[in-house]
Formats: sequence, structure tokens, C-alpha cells
Amino acid sequence: MKKLFAVLMAIALVLSMGTTFAFAADEKVETGTIKIYKAFDGADYDIYEMLKFEPSNNAATKGVYTIVNGWADFFADGNGYIDDTYFDVTDNNGKTTVTMAAGLDAEQMQEIAKAAIAYAEDKGIAPTDTKTADGETVEFTGLELGYYAVDSSLGIFCGLSNSNSTFTAYEKNVKPDINKFVQEDSTGDWGDVNDADIDQVVNYKSTITVGKGATNYVMHDTMEAGLTFNNDVVVKYVNGDEEVTVADTNYTVVSNPSHEKADGTTETHTFDIKFEDAFIADLEDKGITSFTVYYSATLNKNAVIGAEEDGNENTVKLSYGEDSTWETNEHKTSTYTWQMEVFKYMKENEGENEPKIPLAGAKFQLLDKDGNAIEFVRLADTDGVPTYRVAVDGDTDVTDTIVTEKETGKFIILGLDEGSYSLHETDAPAGYNKLAQDLAVTITSKLEGREDDNVSYGVNGDTPNLIEVENKTGGLFPETGGIGTTIFYMVGGLLMLAAFVVLVSKKRMSAAA
Repeated sequence: MKKLFAVLMAIALVLSMGTTFAFAADEKVETGTIKIYKAFDGADYDIYEMLKFEPSNNAATKGVYTIVNGWADFFADGNGYIDDTYFDVTDNNGKTTVTMAAGLDAEQMQEIAKAAIAYAEDKGIAPTDTKTADGETVEFTGLELGYYAVDSSLGIFCGLSNSNSTFTAYEKNVKPDINKFVQEDSTGDWGDVNDADIDQVVNYKSTITVGKGATNYVMHDTMEAGLTFNNDVVVKYVNGDEEVTVADTNYTVVSNPSHEKADGTTETHTFDIKFEDAFIADLEDKGITSFTVYYSATLNKNAVIGAEEDGNENTVKLSYGEDSTWETNEHKTSTYTWQMEVFKYMKENEGENEPKIPLAGAKFQLLDKDGNAIEFVRLADTDGVPTYRVAVDGDTDVTDTIVTEKETGKFIILGLDEGSYSLHETDAPAGYNKLAQDLAVTITSKLEGREDDNVSYGVNGDTPNLIEVENKTGGLFPETGGIGTTIFYMVGGLLMLAAFVVLVSKKRMSAAA
């Protein structure tokens, strides 16, 4: 398994080593074992023998450490990899031996470890042995006595070790991870679903958990066709009470990258963000455990409409390690947008069971919650029903008025957010009355708390989401309620009464004459 990134593991305690080393009870030890617990399943662990222990002829527990072939330059003065004051290299009767400086602390031992693995990679030194973790334990057995650098695939965390018998180490690193959220504009809350109008900006944030020792972080974000990335990345982290905005020199955004996978297939993302290793290391040094990437997309004219699909998905994952080949699980959000249908009709006679006859020529506007007319473009009909979509920048033949057609009396509007609207009739067909009042329309979705990823929505509580609007002939009547024809009876009665009064008055005048 290809290593994900070069990482030195500290196998031993910080030792103050002289030219001799004491073994328990002067017992001669031929080989040793290194055990690593809490290993990451599937991760590679390599070991490199750097120094070989050569016991004294007089005492099995005493001896010297000599340099393994290929490592001489690492221990030489001015090697460029590590502070050479950490080592004392001497000629001992024609044999080059190495002792460590006394009093090295854990941080210095880790510095040696990092330098050693960098040296091994630069010089092309093959590992002495390689194990792939199967479960949570890795064990190297039959090792010659000496000091080994252990290069795990999951983080630098310690120094070098003498494997004089069985030595146990624990993988102390944490895998990085990532999570993703989308913002619901009506509440400002962050979750895994939201709804929006077509042409609306949708806000996202991806939070990355820092894994101790991990390198080569690359965030991969993939948006479906209904979302357009706005290329507006901002990275922040919290340090105490301060929110810090990260300089863009610490990361690089690449649009539409393609990557060849291990199985030979190619995957393409909407964008990648490559983070500098120095930035991640600085967060570790400060004790910062996570940082957040903010960005946005616009819901475009290719958006999936309604609850039948999985919405308009945005997926994110994080790769890391050597060549960024180790990956987290994917996390996704879904953005939904809705439709409604309007049916304009008349009845020849009153009554519930009277047929509803479609009306052509009625003109409508759909007003948003602020009373502004929403603009649309005409699309191809849906099963014979005229269909309109919320307009976006660049659309032509845009209109804010929809006219019903005789065959159906219906029209469909696509790309609406949850919320409140008003259906405003600007003109009625000839011989009919337009609505005296706008018709309130409310789109309500059920996204949060849904079961089995089922989503639903309703228009004024109805499913299917149909708004029915009746036109009537005659005088102008209120849309609902009102005094109806009573006013005509009242006016007629008053005219008859006036005529009667006039007639009686004339007869009296004639009689008086």
C-alpha cells in the first residue's frame, strides 16, 4: 500500500546514550521486537535501521552503535538535515561509532525523527521492513538490535528507538476529517439541507479537523450541475476569543481539477483547495484543532426541481498524506427548490359539482414577500401545460406577467423558495372580473427532521401543489365573502319606493287642486 505521507514515529524514550548500553542481568539479546498499538487500520508502517548495536566481546550488555550503510552522511557534520551537535561521531579503533548528546528532550528527538525520514526519502533508502496495519496493531519481529526510524502513514510523533528486546509504542496521531454545512437563508441556521430560489446565492461552510502530524491537506468540493461556484473562498479559525481570517497565501484554489484514482478512473471536482503544510503545522503548534472554509454557489437554471430527486447536491471530502492519497469519507448537503401550478377557470352555473372550464387571457404576476414582481422565462410545456422558470442573469425574453391559455387555463412556475408570495391578477379575460384582492400563496417544505431522506412541500397546504382561481362574469365582486347580489336588490327596492312616493304625491296634488 502506498504511503500517504512520510511520518516519523518516536519508538523510544528520550535516552541519554553513552558508548555503552546496559541490558538486563547481562543477558545476551539477539533480536528485538517493536509493537505499535492503536495503529490505523490499512495504514503503512515502515522501519529504517539507522544504527546497529554491536555488543562487547566481554559483556553482552555493553557495546557500541555503528552507522548502517547509507546513513553516514546523516550523522556527518553540517549534513543539512539535523543539528549535528545532537550526535557525537568518533573513530573507535578504526570503527566509526555514534553516541547521542545527553539530555535531549522529546521535541528534539522528534526533530531528529523528522530529519531522518526526510533524509531516507531524499537518498532513496529502502525501508528495512514494511507492515500494513490489519486492525489496531502492527508488530515488527526479528529485528537486529539498534536504532530504528519508524515511518508511519499517519503522522510524525516521536523519535528513535533501541530495540533491545520488546518495545511498545502507541500511534498518537489523529486522522484529519471534514464536515460540511449549508445555510438556510430564512433562519440563518446551518445544516445539511436548505431550500432556495433559482438565481439565489447559497452559503456553505466546510469544517476541517486537524490531524496531528498529517500533511498535504487538499479539500475537494464537487457541485452538481444546478450549482455554480462563486469562487469566493474565505478561511477562518478561532484562537481563544479571536476569529482569525487566514491569508490566502496559505492555500491555493484550483478550479475544475481532475485526479486519476488508484483504480484507473478519473474524478473531476468543481474546485480543490491545497493548504500549505506550514499553515497546518502552525495550527498544531497553537493548539488549534479545526478551521473552517466559507464559500458560496448560485442556484442556476439547471437546478433539479421538487422533492422527487435528492435536491442539488454539494459534496466535499479531504485528502491528505503523501501524494494526498489518504481520504476522509464524503459529506454532502442538498439544496431544494420548488414549483407551483395555477389553474384559472369559470363555472357556467353555481354548484360544487359544476365543471370547471379553463379560461384563457387572464394575466398574473407572482409577487415576493416584499411585493416585487418576480421575473420568468418561458420553457417548453410540461404535458401540455405552459411552464415558466424564475429568470437568471443572461436570460432573454424575460417577463413578469404570465397569461393563461385556453386549452388548459393552467401554468407552472419552477424554481421557488419556501416562503410567502402573492398571486396578483393584473387583467381578467374579456367579460370577467379580475380578483379584487391578491391571493396569498405560501410554500411550506418539510426538510429538517425528515425520515429516510424523504422530503415534501406544499402550496397553501395542498398536494398536488395547485392553486385554483375562479373568474366570474358580471359586476365586480370581492374574491371571497361580500354582500353579493344583495346590493342590487337594495338599490332596486329604493328606486321602487321613490317611484311610489312620487306617484302618491302627484295624486294628492291633483286632489287638492
